[in-house]
Amino acid sequence: MDFVTNERSNLISTFERIGPDAPTLCEGWDTEDLLRHMVTREIYPHITLAAKVPWNFSDAIREKNERLETASFDELLDIYREGPQKYSPLQVSALNRAFNTLEYVIHHEDIRRAQTPELGRVLDDEDQKAIWGSLKTTGQVSFAMAPVRIILRSPEHGEFTALTTKRHENAVTIVGTPLELALYTFGRSVAQVELEGDPEDVEKVKGMKNTPDE
Repeated sequence: MDFVTNERSNLISTFERIGPDAPTLCEGWDTEDLLRHMVTREIYPHITLAAKVPWNFSDAIREKNERLETASFDELLDIYREGPQKYSPLQVSALNRAFNTLEYVIHHEDIRRAQTPELGRVLDDEDQKAIWGSLKTTGQVSFAMAPVRIILRSPEHGEFTALTTKRHENAVTIVGTPLELALYTFGRSVAQVELEGDPEDVEKVKGMKNTPDE
C-alpha cells in the first residue's frame, strides 16, 4: 500500500476514533466540518466547482449540496469510506498522489495536534520521503508573497528553493522534517521548524501569512 492510500485509511480511523465534535487546527471547524470538506472536495468536487460559476446550481447539484450540508457525521464517514466514484480521475494513482498526499497528511495533523493530549505519531523515512516529493511539487508557489528567497531544507532529504522567491537576493532557510515543513508551508503555526538567516529577514518571514491548505 502506498503512502497516500495508507494515510487516507489512517485518517478515516482517526475520524472514527475522535468523533464529530472534536477541535481541529482549521479555524472555525470541528472534525465534522473537516470531514464534510473532505467529502465535498474528493467525492463531489463538481459541487465546489458549481459554486464558483456565475449561474445558479442545477436542481440535482442543489439537492446534493443540501444533503451534504445536513448529513450526519456517520453518514459523511460512510460516503468517505467508499472513496472516489468509479470514473473519478483520482482512480489514477499518480493523480491521486499529486492531489491528496499533502491534503491527507496536513488535515490528519489538523486533527491529531488539536487534541488534548496531542495524538503523536512517528513517520518512517519512506513516509517522510513521500511527503518531501509532494512538497517539492506543490509547495513551490506557497511563498509567493515572501519578502526573501525561501529555501526548504530537510537534513535527510535535501533542499529546494521556492520558485516564486528566486527573484530575491536575501534568503531564509526553513529547516525541519518533510512533515513539519509541509505544515509550515501551508500555514500551520504548530510546525516544528527552525528558520535560519539574517535576524531581520527571519522576523519578516515569521510575520508573513501563508495560504492555509483547505
